Amino acid sequence: MRGLLRLPLAYFVTRFKHPTPEAWMPNSWADLECAPQDLSEHFLQTAASSRREFERLGFTEVGLKKLRRLLNPHHLDNGGINYIDASRRYFGQLIYNKTHVPLPINADREQVTIAFTAVFQHRTLSYTNAKFGFDSPSLHEIVRRPSSDVASLHQAFIERLAQCSQPPRHFPDLPSFQVWFDSNAREMFESRVRRGLFIRMSDDEVEIARRILPPPLQNP
Repeated sequence: MRGLLRLPLAYFVTRFKHPTPEAWMPNSWADLECAPQDLSEHFLQTAASSRREFERLGFTEVGLKKLRRLLNPHHLDNGGINYIDASRRYFGQLIYNKTHVPLPINADREQVTIAFTAVFQHRTLSYTNAKFGFDSPSLHEIVRRPSSDVASLHQAFIERLAQCSQPPRHFPDLPSFQVWFDSNAREMFESRVRRGLFIRMSDDEVEIARRILPPPLQNP
């Protein structure tokens, strides 16, 4: 995913790179759901203009989210918002991550991901500005566009949907949407495990991780 020119170097580096714990996975809707006060002021400021654009396009916020059970020592901040449009057929996401890149770079990096998803009977279609990390199983079509403009990404998404022969799935209420969200998260996680992108931690690594994780989340 870093391009053919970097393939030889990336292949060489990954042969000797030790796996880094990232986060407890998979994360369900209940695992991620949070209150406004759980999100940092910096995230809220960074997301302000995008939130206004989502609202202008007719999307409604249906949940705030935050990764809590993180194991990566270089993680600094994160937050996100789930959206659904007025027809209840299109899913939107706004996701923020801030991490520290250690030496020799030694810098903080921020990433704001915008994504729109439609769910069909046997596949999904997503448009996103995420360059990395928004990968999915084979029946999930991902179109990447390098733009931070919510409206232009949404327009491209709608134009592509107009070419589809069947309408996207309708989610009549929030619980039906949450059920799909959880099943999709597990499907993506299991796909990445099969592809070798994630490997199981040893029992000793799991025990050490449990000591530093926050207390288990309570089911609502």
